[in-house]
Amino acid sequence: MEDSISSFKDVFDTWGYIALFLYCMGSGYVGILAAGVLAAFGHMNVAISILVAAMGNFAGSSLIVFLLRYQKKDFDKYLVKHRRKIALMHIWLKKYGALLIFINKYLYGIKFLVPAAIGVSKYNMKRFLSLNFLSSLIWAGSLGGLAFYSSKAIVSLFDAYGRYSYVAVLAVFVLVALGLGWLNKIAKPKNMPES
Repeated sequence: MEDSISSFKDVFDTWGYIALFLYCMGSGYVGILAAGVLAAFGHMNVAISILVAAMGNFAGSSLIVFLLRYQKKDFDKYLVKHRRKIALMHIWLKKYGALLIFINKYLYGIKFLVPAAIGVSKYNMKRFLSLNFLSSLIWAGSLGGLAFYSSKAIVSLFDAYGRYSYVAVLAVFVLVALGLGWLNKIAKPKNMPES
């Protein structure tokens, strides 16, 4: 049993960072969050995880831009249904500029569209690559650090107050119920009568 656990750990140590790189090429949050949690438990190195995730994210966004810039005709049939969204990203790029490149790392739904808009536009490639590199480092550092330090805090809370875990479950339930009620209240249109 110990041999199989040891061999799994060796495989994970070797392939875990490669899997993290590949997952983060698609701008996936789960990979860097999982790496931060695993680093908190000593299974990965948090600094290496952040660096690998940042490089994967940088490579994925840059690859989209390069493919669409230099092989646009091959991807036209895939971009047809996203023309309006890409046009909106062009407008946002003109309005928000570099800030949009930083923010798009965190917003689900436009992570592909901003690099696609940059790829089909005449946006300065050197400027994009430098902003993309910096924003990828900030993205990986913030999410990896958040997962690492919050995992340590949660573990220490459970170590200190583990015998009262039913209170934590009840508190989470109450917070979720209050949050859903608040979201329902603000999402309801103003002119709709209360039922």
